[in-house]
Amino acid sequence: MNKKGILLVLFAAIMSLTALAQGRMDMRINEVMVQNDSNYVDHYGHRSGWIELFNASYGTNGIEQMFLTTKKLNLPKKDKNLYLQQLAKTDPSVYEIPGGDAETDIAPRTHVVLFANGHQAGGALYLPFTLTPGRENYIALYDVNGDLVDEVTVPANLPANCSYARNVDGHDSIAHEFTPSLWSIRDGKTDATAITPGKYNTSNVNENIEKFHEKDPHGFIIAIIAMLIVFSALILLYICFKLFAKVAVKAGKKSEIQSVKVPTYDLEPEKETNDDEVVAAIGLALHLHLNAHDHESGVLTFAKRRTTNSGWGSKLNLLRTMPEK
Repeated sequence: MNKKGILLVLFAAIMSLTALAQGRMDMRINEVMVQNDSNYVDHYGHRSGWIELFNASYGTNGIEQMFLTTKKLNLPKKDKNLYLQQLAKTDPSVYEIPGGDAETDIAPRTHVVLFANGHQAGGALYLPFTLTPGRENYIALYDVNGDLVDEVTVPANLPANCSYARNVDGHDSIAHEFTPSLWSIRDGKTDATAITPGKYNTSNVNENIEKFHEKDPHGFIIAIIAMLIVFSALILLYICFKLFAKVAVKAGKKSEIQSVKVPTYDLEPEKETNDDEVVAAIGLALHLHLNAHDHESGVLTFAKRRTTNSGWGSKLNLLRTMPEK
């Protein structure tokens, strides 16, 4: 590989790492519950405090090898990643999210919930530390290289089974800086204060739908419009099928193979002759010229007809009248 090829590969690798790092910087701490007595249940049916992360970008982000901690850290300027890795091995308040788990790949604009139950053996989403009720709980998220991604301070007056959440998912006035005015306590008593682990804190409102609801609160207009659309579609289908049938019939008539006319001859059927003299003459001609004979030499035999008697077989015609004496 020449020098240009090597430079292109290095440039592509640097750009991909930069894009990956930029994507991780869009991760946000979105909602936190410190004391969970009757709320969200984990995969094992237990209740504990939890932390919700939100992917504010429009691309999938992997949170593996990112760090989540409840301790305010004074990281060195150099080798921040190595410092966090060593700290995660000795200090349970610092957690390095492991790799190789499908649950650590966060789809665009979606959430993931991590359980602060103090038992990391539960899986990649189970933290080795817990949250303490009745006092402020500081939570920070660091990137794999040690850069601060997001942080939040949960107030000490957060009641049990209430969450501390962003008013708008993933929103910050200043990037990566905690702004208390953008957060609020949610008790779950109304839709506006709903506790939403793994879901959107605020639902998107369609202005057109809201306007239509104001003009048609009972839904009569939408019902009439829907029926008109259905019946119009049925009528249109009927017309289309009708026209299609006519076109198909015309096309079929044109494609028919015309039958070949066989010439006919006006031949009169051969009439059966009853002329006994003609038959006798034919027989005599056969005997004289062709030496043809029937059963006996010199004798012509004619079969009697079932319908009429032959003149040769009629006694009246064969017998001559005796002369009068």
